Amino acid sequence: MSDSLARIRATLDVRPPYCSGTCEIAVEQSTLFYSTATSGARKINLLSPTQDQIESLHEACQLAAYGHDHGEVPKNLKAGKLDAAAFATQFSLENTGLVNAVGQSLLEGMAVGWDSIRSELYELNIYGAGSLVGPHKSAANSDKIFGFLDIVFPAAHTGGICSLRNNEREWCIDFATILSESQIPLVGYAAYFNEVEREIGAIISGHRLMLSYKLYFASGGDSPSATMISAPGPFELSLKTALAEFLNDPKVLPNGGYLEFGLRHQYPVSPEMRVDTLRSSLKGSDVIITRVLDGLLLPWSLRVLYRDRGSHSEQTFVLHKFISDLSWKDVVWSHWGAGEKLGPGAEFVRFVDEFGNDDEKRAGNYSKYPEDVIDIIQMTEMPSVTNVHSQYLAYGNEVMIGNLYGDICLVAEVSAKVIPVC
Repeated sequence: MSDSLARIRATLDVRPPYCSGTCEIAVEQSTLFYSTATSGARKINLLSPTQDQIESLHEACQLAAYGHDHGEVPKNLKAGKLDAAAFATQFSLENTGLVNAVGQSLLEGMAVGWDSIRSELYELNIYGAGSLVGPHKSAANSDKIFGFLDIVFPAAHTGGICSLRNNEREWCIDFATILSESQIPLVGYAAYFNEVEREIGAIISGHRLMLSYKLYFASGGDSPSATMISAPGPFELSLKTALAEFLNDPKVLPNGGYLEFGLRHQYPVSPEMRVDTLRSSLKGSDVIITRVLDGLLLPWSLRVLYRDRGSHSEQTFVLHKFISDLSWKDVVWSHWGAGEKLGPGAEFVRFVDEFGNDDEKRAGNYSKYPEDVIDIIQMTEMPSVTNVHSQYLAYGNEVMIGNLYGDICLVAEVSAKVIPVC
């Protein structure tokens, strides 16, 4: 691997998909009002609740069973929740500046504020001793939602380590210890993208009080546009330098081809959709890659990279503009698997390394490819977070089930190098 490609991959692997910390709030912003079926309206001070206040709130909550399969919820589960319609609170994100801080961290290099990001309070959670939250992804009931924000109040408790996982990596936050060591009224927070899996370990003693928010883009769900960018992202300049050096190497795609970047974030997809319509929904480091490509005058688009074995042993790779669903077709009879049945907008590609050799990790029998196969280099070590899968009937020597796996990726077009005439 060349030094420039190694730097590109290292640069793209620096940002975790979350941010966390603490925030000071005023005491007058800490009251929460709710009602019970037996005693009417109640209130609780979220910064310094009494044991009676906590127990009363807990009794008013519904059972929460995140991460547990239906029918297998432990009988002694001591986790409760209230939907936003069931309570009112003086705590206001607008007065803390947290949404702006979170946006600057998660959306790397964009001008984010109240005109571009919205938050929606949707739930209060209370966890008693022995309760936990199993591994799960928070439900994004709209494609406008790009992440979630949890606010943890300093009610005395121990345990409850918050674990966030994404792409086989894990980060842990010990809110109980962080908040117990503070001498001033603080809340803890963790904001994360909607593809992140969250788990809360068992509460050992006391209670954890938490408010949860959905984060989404304003203006009908579009992500902040290029006109809203105020500063380069934290790795934008280094990525641009490394990529320019990489492309200046005469051995890299001398006859032209594609550079493929796996998306680092998850996006909503549906069968038969044209994937380039996701341009306005890109976020975080995915947006920064597009800005670098624009700065280097490299045309780019979003495509589906399909890999298929069909009815033969060698895998084939096809770039397509659409998400294809072949399950409705009775039989696919193809020398090259399903690739030639994907229709207009599909291109066969051959994976090569930066020196033009076949990429051993993605080897295929290219002698069976059509003549117009295009060379492509995988720039990111990991595949895309957003992917699709389709099955179909494949016909070879016998009928069998074929599997078509696709990664939504960002593809940059590299022109053939001009060789000077001496």
